[in-house]
Amino acid sequence: MTGTLQMKTLASGNTYYYVKLSYKDPRSNSWKSKTLATGLEFKNNKRKAEAMIKKFLEQYSYLEELPSDLDASLNPDVTLCDYLDLWLRDKERDLKKSTYEGYTYRVNSIKKYFESKNPRLIDVTPKMIDTFFKYSLKYGKVNQKTQKREPLAVRSVRSYKSILYAVFNQAAIDGLIKINPVIGISVHGKQNKEYSEELLFLTEEEISDLLHFISEHYPRLLGITFMGAYYGLRRSEILGLKWSAIDFKKKTISINHTVVRVKTTNAEDSTKTQSSKRTLNLFSTAEKCLQQIKQEQNYNKEFFKADYKNTDGYIFSWKDGSPYDPNYITRLFCKATKEFGRPEITLHKLRHSCASMLINKGWDIKKLQYWLGHTDTQTTLNIYAHFNRQRLNTSDNDLCEISLASADLFH
Repeated sequence: MTGTLQMKTLASGNTYYYVKLSYKDPRSNSWKSKTLATGLEFKNNKRKAEAMIKKFLEQYSYLEELPSDLDASLNPDVTLCDYLDLWLRDKERDLKKSTYEGYTYRVNSIKKYFESKNPRLIDVTPKMIDTFFKYSLKYGKVNQKTQKREPLAVRSVRSYKSILYAVFNQAAIDGLIKINPVIGISVHGKQNKEYSEELLFLTEEEISDLLHFISEHYPRLLGITFMGAYYGLRRSEILGLKWSAIDFKKKTISINHTVVRVKTTNAEDSTKTQSSKRTLNLFSTAEKCLQQIKQEQNYNKEFFKADYKNTDGYIFSWKDGSPYDPNYITRLFCKATKEFGRPEITLHKLRHSCASMLINKGWDIKKLQYWLGHTDTQTTLNIYAHFNRQRLNTSDNDLCEISLASADLFH
């Protein structure tokens, strides 16, 4: 392997040193080159640039090495898109169906970006990955109405990063690459500032107003909204509730079954995490809510008779017993809150509102963690911190009272 200095003038007019490495690819036995930026301007930096040649020669010496444990079944020249498919195929046997469908959706999105050039896995650089993340943050989503490209949420781009990190880690294990190009790359993005922080939580009064509005205009959502607001249940947990999970004698609700949807709707006798399995108190208002739903279901069973479809005993379903599509419920709830005048409140944010109300009632972190089914206290602590920031500046009366003893000092 050899290294030589090159100069390149950028659009800014400044000239920089670059190092060009020439090496023999052990897989193809052909000569190739790799150009690396030094970050050094041309003027008065030649010695520093020359010193970097040695550094780069050592850092990239692996380019001329053939891994001793290279899997013979893998093509050393496999492309990124093909390897993504191989990685996904291996994941199918280890993941729940809903999780696998989520991975498939994200992998296909990644492939759409890279498929035009479809570089070899070994040729993928950190710069290529970073460019992909920045593109996704600006143009990663297509508006279904206008067909124009729009920014993708930071959270979604970070999920791309997680997948690519795992993919390249596996490639390193397979002996196809030496260094994971995703290491050291960060995904930064601006938060949506359309709505201020204080609007992310609904107060007790606002929850009551929302439920009364839902009852009048979207009665199908009443029980679902109730469970989200006062139990803080996830969508999958609400739609996964069965009558067998309700013990009216012991006054308990058991959260142990979920209904999720990515591409297809999947019902599973499991929850998001082990901590999500929990047994909660059936308080009196919740009992009345469920008894009313049960009466309506019994009436529907009589009406539809043999055509009634709710054989699994789900609490929330269509009148004929057909299960709800989770995405339909999300869309309907968004429509309802928009009409209510609070479009920023999603079904999941009811979970946050529930947490804020319980914090206000003095619940400690461990109790709240169990109620919400958090795996660890960190998520719960984040909600505490978020809520306390909101109410920090509402305590001016407390401060006035505390400072009364020194009020005589000021005229």
